[in-house]
Order: sequence, then C-alpha cells, then structure tokens
Amino acid sequence: MSAAALEATLDHEQVVVRSGRRTGLPVMIAVHSTRLGPAVGGVRIARYASPADAFVDCLRLSRGMTYKAAAVGNGTGGGKAVVPLLPSGPQQLDEALRDGLLMDLAEVVHELDGAYHVAPDVGSSTADMLRIRRRTPYVGGYSTTENGLGATTFGTAAGVEHAMLATAEHLWGTADLHGRDVVVAGFGAVGQELTRRLVAAGAKVRATDIDLTRRPAAETAGAQWVELDGAYTLETQILAPCALGGVFTSELAAALRCRAVVGSANNQLATDEVAADLAKAGIVWAPDFVANAGGVMYGTGVELHHLSPEQSRDRLKSIQSTTAEILRQSDEEATTTLAAANRIAERALAAAGR
Repeated sequence: MSAAALEATLDHEQVVVRSGRRTGLPVMIAVHSTRLGPAVGGVRIARYASPADAFVDCLRLSRGMTYKAAAVGNGTGGGKAVVPLLPSGPQQLDEALRDGLLMDLAEVVHELDGAYHVAPDVGSSTADMLRIRRRTPYVGGYSTTENGLGATTFGTAAGVEHAMLATAEHLWGTADLHGRDVVVAGFGAVGQELTRRLVAAGAKVRATDIDLTRRPAAETAGAQWVELDGAYTLETQILAPCALGGVFTSELAAALRCRAVVGSANNQLATDEVAADLAKAGIVWAPDFVANAGGVMYGTGVELHHLSPEQSRDRLKSIQSTTAEILRQSDEEATTTLAAANRIAERALAAAGR
C-alpha cells in the first residue's frame, strides 16, 4: 500500500475488504464518517486495472460522500462500496453471477450493522438495491418517483439543475436557464433526465456520450447530438460533465471555452489544484460534491428520514442556496470554490465533534 493510500485509510472509521463467499469477487466498503449520521454511499461495480486502483477510488469516493452530506446538511455520513471487475476476473456478469455478487455485498453491508447504507452508483441500479434488500435493510436508492425514475437519478438531475440556477444568477444576475447554452457530456440516466429538465426550462442543449446508441434518446429529448471528441472544449455557457470523474486536468482547464462547469460526475477534477486552474481561466466551477448531492438527499429524505416525496423535493432547494453561498464566499475571499465548499463541510463536521 502506498503512503497516500495508508494515510487515506487512517482517515476512515472502517474499511472492509473481503472476497465474496459466493463469487470470490472482491468487495470493498469504506466508511469515512458517521459523525453526522449513518454513512451513505453508492456501490460502484466497474472495471479497474488493479485492486489497488479500486481501493484508492473507494477511499476517495467515501470521503467525498462525507463532504457532500455535510455541505448540504443531509443528516448522513459518508461511505462507499466498490466491487472491482479486474482483468484476471470474469469479463461478463451473467444473471447468476450478478445475483451472487449482490448477495456477497449485502452480507458485508449487513455485518456493518447500519454504519453503512448502500445505494446505486456506476454499474448498479434501483433494481439491484431491491435485490440487496432481500438480505439487509441497510439500503437506499430503491424507491422510484411518480414518473418511474429511480430516486437517485431524479434527485441528482434535479439537484444539478438547482446548482445551475445558482450559477446562472451569480454570472448573469438571474436564476433562469431560458436561452442558456449547455453541453451535457454523458448521456446516461442522469444526463438524460438533466437534458429533459434543461430543455423544459428553455435551454439550448447539446449532448454526447461514449455510447453512440444513446443518440436517438438525446435527440428525442430535444438535444442536438455532438461528437464526444472535442465536446468538452466546445464554446458554450455551461458545461455539464455527467460521466466518470477525473476528466478536468490543468491542460483541459486551459482549453475550455465555457463560463461555468456544473455537472453530476463525481470527482471531476484530476487533482485539487485544477480548481485554481479553472478560477485562473475565469471559469466558475460548482463543486461536484454539492452540485450532485440531490441523489443522496432525495433518496435519504424518503427512505431514511421518512419524508414525503414533496418534502424531499423541497430539500433539494438547499443545493441552490449552498451553491450560491459557495460562489459568494469564493468571490469575496478570493479563493477557489473548492476551498469554500470544503470549509462549509468542515465547519459542519467540526460542530458535530469531528
């Protein structure tokens, strides 16, 4: 283990790594903090080059969940689960193997006795959460909204829209997306719902994805399809990264031709230093762990805090006010939006005794 990985591990309350009893596949769960409530975070079932890469990603994502929940006052802590699909392992998950994998995960979650609640993330779904609930009650993101969207998908997209409204008001003086030009990079479930909401708000949307079969859905939603190659550097007002993280490097920050970056992807910056690069380029970045907090907020509102769907939707408005406060502090204190967001989260954690 590298020194950085060891330091990150020691920053966590619990870290469990185990071979699944049914499948032999590795199950990793990192509980970063339960200071503000049970740790909540999705399970990522994805391909990794090595177990070490998966482990470091799990640690980083779990810490990010703590800061996400703290910044928006969600009443939960932060955790994450990763089931890495490695080069030496199975290349396809058939139905039987997937069910076994989910039960292996559920078993470890259950043994943590409520310290960690699993939810959907990359490679997992609302349907998977329903299967996991056969084994343990410590599950979130299993409910659906009245229009059939998963709670996490709906909440994340709605929350990003609220962050965009705050950003629009900060830049242009009005919390209105009508007529704004937006590029949505990543047209999965969240990107699709975000596009639908933006088009309904009167925005002009261009969308792209690595999966070309998603083009008809994008065009049906009212977006113009563009090629993925070069999409991040298109001239636009708002760039919405909605795929995997780590995309924004110093080099890309210098090449961007947008006024703001507001999207749903986790860990958008390759390193924290890129926040300063974006600021230097005059680009407003809404920190990802605030902009995309709606998924965990809506799901935990309904499923953990037992609020009505209407009350959970109302909670998402805090993303707009929190984003506005971050942008205000960043301007007034001549600091990055990342530093401003971190301070808000750290104050909440310190008040709870961490």
